[in-house]
Amino acid sequence: MLLLLAVCWLASASRAVAQSADDVGAAFLYNFAKFVEWPAKSFPDAAAPITIGFVGKTPMADIFEQNVRGKTAAGREFLVKRLDGLAGAETCQMVFLTDASQAAALVGATKSKSILTVGLGDAFLSAGGMIAFSKDGARLVFDVNIDLVKAIELKPDPKLEKAARSVKHS
Repeated sequence: MLLLLAVCWLASASRAVAQSADDVGAAFLYNFAKFVEWPAKSFPDAAAPITIGFVGKTPMADIFEQNVRGKTAAGREFLVKRLDGLAGAETCQMVFLTDASQAAALVGATKSKSILTVGLGDAFLSAGGMIAFSKDGARLVFDVNIDLVKAIELKPDPKLEKAARSVKHS
């Protein structure tokens, strides 16, 4: 019985850690939207929302959607799109990718468009992604390739670079 209780406790503790990483990741995505300015041509009109696409299954999409309800960035509301694959990514202003093996395809699909690409790990950055989440001990951190962000006419606020664990240049 004691062993069963210990296993149940460990399972719930690991879910809490995973949940908090998703909470932190969702907060980062919100702040990325606040710390990046998109050119007007990125939106169909002046009232269009900032569209965040989530490629793959991730609880972060639900958490993000709940957390941004009623909030804005640069006067725009948010729209969350859950994408099964890369189709539709080109209609977003920011795309979060959970599967690093699709990083090169995402970069190819969004190349030369003003779409902020966010993913997981160094492999994502190496494939041409712009911002990558990583674990640093128990903390979720991010690295940014600032040259790639600027190359597609996005204007990052200096706060983005200050908050990053590392700032890479192409």
